[in-house]
Amino acid sequence: MPIVNKIQTFVLSMVIWNMMYLNVHAQVHPFDVESGMVMYKVSGGAQLTAETNLSISGSAKLRFKAWGEVKLEEEEGTVLTQGAIKHKQYIHRLEKHTEDKIITVDYENEQLLERKKGVSVSSMVLETEGLIQRGQDVVSGLLCKIWMGPGIQKCMYKGIILKQESHVLGVSYVKIATKVAFDINASLQKCKVPDFPLQDFGLLQDNIKTKNSNKADNFCKILKDMAFNIDVNSENNEVVNMEDKIRQKFINHITEDIYKQQKQLLPALLVSMKETRACLQMGENPFEANQCIEQFSRMKSQLGTDEEDYIILWDEKRKNTLLDKIEDELIYLQSRIPCVNRAKNFTDLSTCMK
Repeated sequence: MPIVNKIQTFVLSMVIWNMMYLNVHAQVHPFDVESGMVMYKVSGGAQLTAETNLSISGSAKLRFKAWGEVKLEEEEGTVLTQGAIKHKQYIHRLEKHTEDKIITVDYENEQLLERKKGVSVSSMVLETEGLIQRGQDVVSGLLCKIWMGPGIQKCMYKGIILKQESHVLGVSYVKIATKVAFDINASLQKCKVPDFPLQDFGLLQDNIKTKNSNKADNFCKILKDMAFNIDVNSENNEVVNMEDKIRQKFINHITEDIYKQQKQLLPALLVSMKETRACLQMGENPFEANQCIEQFSRMKSQLGTDEEDYIILWDEKRKNTLLDKIEDELIYLQSRIPCVNRAKNFTDLSTCMK
């Protein structure tokens, strides 16, 4: 073969090899949309025990640019339990992704937790792992593909979740897009995180995930994981017995944070009741009475009981009426504190307070 032909063959081979290399190593982005914003409505709930119900309500935002390499995920809402266990918990989660790191805002401790970001993966691949594609739906005017698995369903558009539902063991969680805008200019101001001290927790990532796994913003992931652990091939009786055990374990898992707070709040509320009763007995005017009841009202609010306790008029009749009411609540709670102290989980606690 002439030398010219050999050179041409070599050059052509190198071109083909480079094209194949570039194709294999082409960068994969999370989304197939360059920039945008999605607003969501979040809802859910369950009958946790025979005595206690749970409801979830809130909203979420997704802002992104650079094909999802840079994004801001924010969720706000309220977890409310009613019945035997009265509890109100406000949830606020904010997480920012850049090209090389993930920053999570810890509002409770007023700090930023930073870790390195792994290799970029398509959101479609990541979010549909273990799911099966079943049809399509229209959400916020966009045609999205439905992906389904045991107890979970997602509708995705170009790697972006527009609707996510979990219905597992009697607990539901729904997140649905209400407004979508693509190809927009992402304001730097809207992508900022609070000015908290920065902590590197790369080595503690697993521990932090475990610590926060019972929060409302992670309910959906817990529901999915739990759903895949149910063996639908077992005998019917075995399934029923197994689901009862799994459900109780699951309920105690997602309510662990509520249980821990209640274990601290209920004994403290009893002490506050006694102090409030003694203070009110000495109160001679509305100003003194309101000072007495301020701390008591604040603690009841933490337990999900919002009552109008502000005192405008104060006479002997109103004073005795309020003291009788507090006395009844005090006797009720005092009789249950021994059981509360013995309670090992949320299910036990709910039974104590029925």
